[in-house]
Amino acid sequence: MTEARYAELDWDVARSRERRTKRWSVYGPEVLDLTVAEMDLPIAEPIMAALRDALRRQTVGYPIPASASDLPEIAAGWLTERHGLATEPSAIGLLPELMRGITHSIRLFTEPESPVVVPTPSYRSFFGAIELAGRHAVEVPMRTDSGEYQLDIEQIDSALAAGAGSVLLCHPSNPVGRIFTPAELRALATVVDRHGARVISDEIHAPVRYQTEFTPYASLDATTRRHSVTLFSATKAWNIPGLRCGFIALTNPDDRALWKTLPGAATGGISPLGMLGSAAAFQHGEPWLDNAIQFLDENRKLLARLFAEAELSAAYQPAAATYLAWLDLRTLGSGAQPAQLLLDEAAVATAPGPDHGEAGSGFVRLNFATQPEMLEEAVGRIIKILNEHG
Repeated sequence: MTEARYAELDWDVARSRERRTKRWSVYGPEVLDLTVAEMDLPIAEPIMAALRDALRRQTVGYPIPASASDLPEIAAGWLTERHGLATEPSAIGLLPELMRGITHSIRLFTEPESPVVVPTPSYRSFFGAIELAGRHAVEVPMRTDSGEYQLDIEQIDSALAAGAGSVLLCHPSNPVGRIFTPAELRALATVVDRHGARVISDEIHAPVRYQTEFTPYASLDATTRRHSVTLFSATKAWNIPGLRCGFIALTNPDDRALWKTLPGAATGGISPLGMLGSAAAFQHGEPWLDNAIQFLDENRKLLARLFAEAELSAAYQPAAATYLAWLDLRTLGSGAQPAQLLLDEAAVATAPGPDHGEAGSGFVRLNFATQPEMLEEAVGRIIKILNEHG
């Protein structure tokens, strides 16, 4: 991090601990915490400037209504110009966080009691959002016979034929870091449309991607615009999850009318600071994000190199997006609980694979958005455990 191009990203774990947020506050100082998706990077200066000005003005009251804010227009502009989904401001709904949007979308746009298909491994909070909606999750493990995770269209088709009413898509995928191809998405759209089902596409991680094109699900054609909703936010890419602001893009005009029937308590809780921070990120945060992605890309390559040098390349396949590594630790044996073993014997905290669905058994999720020295130390400890127990 001494290179000039990373000067604005100068940060360390000690300063992250001073934030007193979930990252680095759960475990003791001896544990390397690579769990929750917060980055050990400073906040982009345009965002900090907006927040400083807001605090100077004591902007800590209730947020202004979306109808009186320019944020829907800003968010729609970013979604259209940078994300790749042409959207007008009237299609944008505001949320305090995306899981709320998932729960409401299931309730509003799918048949009562219809199960929700989740291609797994997937973001662990999806399951809680589905439960909160009063529905049952149907896990459909992704295929890996090609050497990379791919949607199992046939099994999704079967689940929809059996009565499921929607597919909850994490795109790019958390935790495996996969960006689904247009061909995969079109195949998914075909079966979803045939069964009259819906797609809820969480695309929060899309800004953090490495040399891979990204196609928003709803951008494919008129059919996908009609049967899907898209969730997005500045919080992951710009490292501001505590600011409490997210968005839903309702590309079907009929959905917008239904969304407006929600009571204020359903979508309330948005932070005025989150609204200002998100606007600053979308309008002025791209240079910082570009620099951060270069930094994360080097960490991604470092991670792959460290495992390759230990002749453990199979443990990590570099992600196409996100700053999350999906580590295959099945060599530890079928009865092992890798995350607990790493915590107990290596003092490295990771997210347990089974939290992301049954397909995560034998895996852990590791956040590599930290200093290279910290990453080297953590991987060294993990490799030692693999060599001792594998």
